[in-house]
Amino acid sequence: MSTETKIDGFKSIMYSSPLFYNFITQRLHNSEKKYNTLASMVCSDGEKKILDIPCGTGYLARFLKPNISYEGWDLNNVFLEKIKKDWKKGTCKPKNITLKQKDIFEYQDYPDVDCVLLCDILHHIFPKHKELVEKVKKCTKKVVICEPISISPENMNGNGLLGRLIMLIGRYLPESLIKIIDFLFGDNDGINSYATRSKWAQSDDALKLFYSKIGIKEEDIYILGDDLIGIWKKETL
Repeated sequence: MSTETKIDGFKSIMYSSPLFYNFITQRLHNSEKKYNTLASMVCSDGEKKILDIPCGTGYLARFLKPNISYEGWDLNNVFLEKIKKDWKKGTCKPKNITLKQKDIFEYQDYPDVDCVLLCDILHHIFPKHKELVEKVKKCTKKVVICEPISISPENMNGNGLLGRLIMLIGRYLPESLIKIIDFLFGDNDGINSYATRSKWAQSDDALKLFYSKIGIKEEDIYILGDDLIGIWKKETL
C-alpha cells in the first residue's frame, strides 16, 4: 500500500474518525440501504473488478460478494486502516481487496476494471468533476455515479428522525455558523474547501441534465433519498 499522500489541512471530526463518519452518514443518508443498492448496480451485468474512488470507509465492500475483486483509493489513511480492520473481521466481503492511498486525479494509474463507482465525490471537486468523469470512462465499460441532489439543508430531507431534525435545524442557521459546523464536524475533508463544495448548486433537474450530458441515458437515472444515481455504460458496436 502506497504511503505517499497529499493530505494537507485540518479535517473535521467526521473525516478524522471512521466510526463517527459511519454513524453520521448512516443517520443522515441510510448508508446500509444506499450501499446495498450501489453494490447491486456496480455488479448488475456480471462485473468482477470494481474500482471505488474515493472509497471512504469502504462501505461498498460490505455488500459486495466474495468473488469480487475490489480496489479502493483514498487520501485519508485513517479510513483505509478502518477498511483493513473490517476486512480482517470479515465485515468487508471480497476476498481480493487492494487499497491505495492515492489522489484520484492520478489518472495515469487507473487500472482497467469492469466498473468504477464515483460516490459523493463530484460535489467535493467542482468544477473538476467533468474532467474526472471523462478520465474514468477511459478505464472501464461502466461508471456508477451517486451524488446528492443538493448539499443545502433547505433542499435535503435526511434519513430517520435524527437526519430530518438536523436538516430542519440547518435551514434556520446563518451560513457563517454552518461554515463553522462544517469545518469542525461536517463535510470538511481537509482537502476540498467549503467555498468549493458550496458551489454544487444542483437541483433534481440540473443533476439529471449533467448526467445526460456525460452520456447517461434517462432510463439509467434513479432517485434514492436525497441522492441521484446515474449509470453510464460504454456503447458496444
